[in-house]
Amino acid sequence: MREQLHQPVLGAVPLDEDGSAWAAATADALVVFSGRSRPEHHAWDEVEQGSWDAEERAFTLRWTDLERDDLVLEVPAGVRDGSTYAPTDVAPFAKALRQRVEAAIIHSAVATLPSGVTATASVRRAADGDLYSVTRPTISQIADEEDEEALHVLENRVREGVGLPTR
Repeated sequence: MREQLHQPVLGAVPLDEDGSAWAAATADALVVFSGRSRPEHHAWDEVEQGSWDAEERAFTLRWTDLERDDLVLEVPAGVRDGSTYAPTDVAPFAKALRQRVEAAIIHSAVATLPSGVTATASVRRAADGDLYSVTRPTISQIADEEDEEALHVLENRVREGVGLPTR
């Protein structure tokens, strides 16, 4: 796995008990190795939020693109290789996940829209260095004109805060 990444691994967790599938956090991306196909690379700016459920032993990643299904990474308690068993320590991966998602967010703000809905706007840095803004909910999810205007104001506020042109 490490040989295929060409960069340091900040944290990794197995995704099966035989150690043939892994999720690895690098500075640039989350890389998922299934053992059967090419690794999947997910840039950190695409990740809205990551969470760990200790009872389910699963990391869940929610994307900035609301059309994408959450990515659930089920982590076994340990990996067995013949007669050798190594318990899984999720802490380094969890720390790297948090740090990399936070590093992709340049500036963010939260506001309550006139309808009472909580909205967020953030400016993110893409893997190529470009800055762009994201809102949750998205403009297309807003039906009320006052809410739409308030969401535009919130998005413009975070864009202006980092020197991006307002819309």
